[in-house]
Amino acid sequence: MKTRLFLILSLAPVLALHAADKKSPAAKKPAADLVAPPAETGDFSTHKTADALWKRVEELQEKPKAQPKSREEYIGILTKWFGDQKAAAESFMSRYPKDPRRYGARMISLQAGLQLARIPGAKPGPLADPESVKKQLAAIIAAPDAPEEVKGEAIFVQTIALSGEVDPAKPETVTGFFKASSDFLAKYSTHKLATQMRVAELQLAGSVDTAEAQAVLERLAASTDTRLADAAKQTIARKQKMADMKTKPVELKFTATDGKEMNLESLRGKVILVDFWASWCGPCISEMPNVVATYKKLHDKGFEIVGISLDQDKSAMEAALKKHEMTWRQYFDGKGWKNEISTSFGITAIPATWLIDKKGILRETNLRGEDLGKGVEKLLAE
Repeated sequence: MKTRLFLILSLAPVLALHAADKKSPAAKKPAADLVAPPAETGDFSTHKTADALWKRVEELQEKPKAQPKSREEYIGILTKWFGDQKAAAESFMSRYPKDPRRYGARMISLQAGLQLARIPGAKPGPLADPESVKKQLAAIIAAPDAPEEVKGEAIFVQTIALSGEVDPAKPETVTGFFKASSDFLAKYSTHKLATQMRVAELQLAGSVDTAEAQAVLERLAASTDTRLADAAKQTIARKQKMADMKTKPVELKFTATDGKEMNLESLRGKVILVDFWASWCGPCISEMPNVVATYKKLHDKGFEIVGISLDQDKSAMEAALKKHEMTWRQYFDGKGWKNEISTSFGITAIPATWLIDKKGILRETNLRGEDLGKGVEKLLAE
């Protein structure tokens, strides 16, 4: 099962991955493959000079100030924001194909397109096609007149893309990412994206169990960046706790929302799924029909689910329980990401699920789709 770097590749964090180098040296030679067609949307004709248009390109990188009142409005704001960025950058490339800032414009266009590709109903355009993106990044990296800062951004995106190919069952994919990230940091240790690369290393190292990943965590734990070092130390502690739960029964007890006491020890002999979720978590809700279907199918055979809600709004949680027919026991303390149970177990991303066998031992984590049902049935048969 492939892993993903949620923090780096989610809609919000990648917003900073743009090039805005005002001090780029004069271009030695225009790169024809970086000249984009006229923008499909947006009218930037009022910006009469390269400097004026570039200023507008930079302005469009600022986060929208509007506060969305619904998911639909949020999607609309993001779609317009990334669409405007892409249109402005492509207008700049089309009008000023010899300007050294065209490389920065290409990075803005590429990343805006990649973000649009993740938004339901948005139109990222053909330049956001994965193969096209790879070629464009390679062209920027190879261009003799591309600013080094922009080349670094292109290599960063290339490297992060490798994370999407990581499969814990294939150690070479883990090694490939860590080698690429190490190479990036060796050359661009002071680049504005160096910290994000280290965060990407932290996320991947925290999600796979290899000696190489452990070595990366130990290196990050010794970082002079105290926030990064603390996060690495917490990750090491969390992984150790997870490892312990795979050798001795998981200990978890709480008062459920129905007022009754819940203790996993009382469920010995049953297969249990501990589900860390929230009503506001899109991936959690998207997976819920499968979780509910598995519960209905296998509950009578000894399958139980225990929910740990990271909601702050109890009414929102209860509405989700009713809507999705989640009839199992829930823990709720209204503290969101500071939820006492999730915090004690080092949960930093949801959905997160643990599949526990009849002896109370943690056997699988984060099973999705058909894998969940197969995993449950396998443990029930033991």
